[in-house]
Amino acid sequence: QLKRALESIPKMQQHCFGTSHEQLKNLGEQLHPCDGLLEIIYKALNDDPPAQVNKGGVIRKGYSAELDELREISFAGKDYLLKIQQEEIEKTGISSLKIAYNNVFGYYIEVTNTHKHKVPSSWVRKQTLANAERYITDELKHYEEKILGAEEKILVLEEKLFNDLLASLTEWKEPLQLNAACVGR
Repeated sequence: QLKRALESIPKMQQHCFGTSHEQLKNLGEQLHPCDGLLEIIYKALNDDPPAQVNKGGVIRKGYSAELDELREISFAGKDYLLKIQQEEIEKTGISSLKIAYNNVFGYYIEVTNTHKHKVPSSWVRKQTLANAERYITDELKHYEEKILGAEEKILVLEEKLFNDLLASLTEWKEPLQLNAACVGR
């Protein structure tokens, strides 16, 4: 709503300057467009954010690299897993390699017994099955830690970014109060 109010300031100034009434012209001169604040709001907030910050979706994509990364992990996790799977297939030459998830081991790489001699020594064996072995890697564990807490982290980070934005608005207090007084008059 603050963004919408600030967007209307230049129009109000035009109307004030376009009149022969001296008091209105004087009010038009006092109005502050707060261009820097408007730019901050444009960069930080989505065009139609939810009313409650704790619901998420308030902060615009591109405002925080960390938030963008968490969103990418949360919303495009399968694509990332497919990318890791393809990279491991190319590195090892194990064409039947699969990345999967279960509640006991989390994310793992499954390799059939036919190809287990090709498994790199950096992989850690987690489970032996009748026809396959399951392994984990540092990259997969790191990704698992990120994806499992991504949604909660997104909400916490969005709220922090929003609160930081609010705190930074204190430098705009005087022009905003002046605008409110002028508009009220």
